[in-house]
Amino acid sequence: MLAPGPPNKSPPSARQKPGLACDECRRRKLRCDREQPQCGVCYETGTVCNTSALRPPRGPKKGHFKALRTRIDVLEHRLVEQQAVRTADRPSGEIASKQALDGVLGVDNITRLDASIGSHEEQPRVPWSGSNSDTEICSLDLHSDDCIPDLIRADLDQLYFERVHLFVPILHRRRYLSWAKQPDQGTSQTCLQYAMWALATSLSAQFQHIRDILYRDSKRMLEALELEDDRMESVDIKQAQAWILLTFYEFMRTSHRRGWNSAGRALRLVQLMRLYEIDNADNTGLQQGGVAHMDWIELEERRRTFWMAYSLDRFVSLRNGWPLTIHEQVASVDQISTRLPASEMEFQSGHAVLAGFLSEVMGTSDSSNTSSFTQYIILATICGRCICHMQQSTVERLYGQVFGDFWQRHQWLEAILTQQTQVLSLQYLLPSERVDPMLLFTNMISHAAFLYLTKIIESVSPETSEHQSTIMEYEKRSLLAAQQIVHLARALSQVSCFKAGLSCCLDASPILIVYQAHPFTPIPLSLCAEFFTTHRDLDEPYGLQLQEISEALRDLRSVNHLAEDYLHLLESDGSDHALTGHTIGE
Repeated sequence: MLAPGPPNKSPPSARQKPGLACDECRRRKLRCDREQPQCGVCYETGTVCNTSALRPPRGPKKGHFKALRTRIDVLEHRLVEQQAVRTADRPSGEIASKQALDGVLGVDNITRLDASIGSHEEQPRVPWSGSNSDTEICSLDLHSDDCIPDLIRADLDQLYFERVHLFVPILHRRRYLSWAKQPDQGTSQTCLQYAMWALATSLSAQFQHIRDILYRDSKRMLEALELEDDRMESVDIKQAQAWILLTFYEFMRTSHRRGWNSAGRALRLVQLMRLYEIDNADNTGLQQGGVAHMDWIELEERRRTFWMAYSLDRFVSLRNGWPLTIHEQVASVDQISTRLPASEMEFQSGHAVLAGFLSEVMGTSDSSNTSSFTQYIILATICGRCICHMQQSTVERLYGQVFGDFWQRHQWLEAILTQQTQVLSLQYLLPSERVDPMLLFTNMISHAAFLYLTKIIESVSPETSEHQSTIMEYEKRSLLAAQQIVHLARALSQVSCFKAGLSCCLDASPILIVYQAHPFTPIPLSLCAEFFTTHRDLDEPYGLQLQEISEALRDLRSVNHLAEDYLHLLESDGSDHALTGHTIGE
């Protein structure tokens, strides 16, 4: 007797629902899930989901190519006439420079179209690219929607939220996509959008050719906006956000000095808008100024903007020990009265949750359930306190108060840092699929902060037998911290190679490493290199570990100017003390 066969299996479900894609997905050339009454893309962007049964015929209309050829001939003829007039009016030296530039770039590869013929006013250039090889730059009005095609805009937006938002999580994606589609954008919105795109293109191999133009136009618009309206109450949150993004761009792509200056502008705008007391219920003036009428997403964006500027202030000051701009004790209140950011999931979903204050989190012994952004802020706070500790110790030493409260402050900071490092060691496990660049950087900077504490104690402690033993104990613990940084740098390289294998679009190139590494990763690497060069007697294989740090900086140097600066100091003559006491940006 035959055994009964297996029951009939249900037919496999289709990959996507039958029917037509909606108009919005077809316009943006995205895969539509055909959900009703609103597909996923339209739901995320807040767009009305319409599906047209009748489709226009594909391909160009009859005679369209002929009309294009005629128009190109007219434009080329007009361009030749304008170039002849401009050449006749130029000095001979400028003509020679122009000819040399054309010889390098190739005249056929660049097309310049003047959208306002006869106007002598300089207008920002808005770039766009239709392919990976050709570059077209047009001088159009800033608010013209025809300058950058919608498909390029969508690619740049997606690139920003995939690579930049990981370490600058200050924008609500759905809220941004909603106002980005509006034709009548304000100047501050355009500034923010260009800053987003400039930073996104710096992390992309496809859009490298338009990176610098986006950056220059964004900065020029921001500077012009400050000159147009200098009233204190006219500052828009998007201005501060744009300056923060430009700060990251400049530290990575231009110079330390430019990044430092832009950071100062962002921090002053944050102070001007009093973002340090958003949740201060006693401040009636701030409540009447519009905060009380904002929804939760708007308030959360402001909180995140403040905390990003607050952390930026501390991390860029750590390497050189420069004074802070935003202190934990502000003028009008005893402490910062802006709540810490909610988790990323709650922020993007719009689920209103009120997080605690910094003083509450720093005062508790359990911070294991906090988000990576909050951990980032906690370590920034510890780094800021280490900077203030070093500066106060210097003042005490100048006035002859060698001890004062030094040991009490030092042990207090050491206890907080040790506790937080233990929390991070439990939270951070080497990932096999996706790395959080903010959490990885936070883990590295926690070990670098202990190297900083050791540097402080070595500079102020008198050379007595009692304190020499304390210094030796700190140096041994610092060696373990430096070795942890080397281990994390090695893990970063491995994760980046794995990511490059997933990309399948380029070889293992440094351009793929940058969006796995936080832009300030060279800071803990340089502190680690400085420790190894000044404490060679503590570890025999220090040369191999120093070489690994150098290799990590070399991997980042082509896409990170900070890495190039620190590597230059490390490889310069007299490298034993090249990184010691040297101020980057001077």
